[in-house]
Amino acid sequence: MNKFSCVWLSAGLVISQLAYAAEGDCKPLPDVEGDIIVALVSSDANALLHINFADDEVCTFQRRLPDFDIATFVNFHVNVDLDELAVQGVVEGYETWLRVDSEYSGELLLDRATAEGLDLTAAEFLGDNSQLEAADFFIEYVSTFEIGEITLRNVETNIPLLEVPYDHYVDRGSKPEMSAPEAAFLTVGSIGAAVLEELVITLDIANQQMTMTEAR
Repeated sequence: MNKFSCVWLSAGLVISQLAYAAEGDCKPLPDVEGDIIVALVSSDANALLHINFADDEVCTFQRRLPDFDIATFVNFHVNVDLDELAVQGVVEGYETWLRVDSEYSGELLLDRATAEGLDLTAAEFLGDNSQLEAADFFIEYVSTFEIGEITLRNVETNIPLLEVPYDHYVDRGSKPEMSAPEAAFLTVGSIGAAVLEELVITLDIANQQMTMTEAR
């Protein structure tokens, strides 16, 4: 079942994106250490990137898409030290920052404190989680998860067990103790490859603009 319940996107933007994809310099996604998107951003901060995980392809342009201003915008922040691209999302009405993590195979990961605040942890004590893929996590389903104008429903979410020490900033470069501007973008979880494969990301670093649209 398609998890996308609502996608706002003008026909003009779809046409222009396809046209530019045909004209752009398109290559397979690179095999790099760390997150693919952060690596692409670091390689050319002025380029416009059109990233399609389903097709394992990135197209690079040196000019803006003509209809970029009417696209579905997503707030984002890049932290190269933490190897992190953070995007603003809304999880069951709670607005927060989540890392776009191409190395995480699942759909969504939330830290314990956030999951407890959203009343997602009751299932840990009510059911048998012995068959979970990861022994230190249990699965709950987020009823709504929004990124820009895209809404996903019944998103499978991994949550750390109560007594499991978990810090998703471990081994990610700089420690979270940082300046106030940087600390404002600390994430509470990850959007994984299972969701990214359903999206096409258009990223304009120089102009601080980003869109996510449903993959065709």
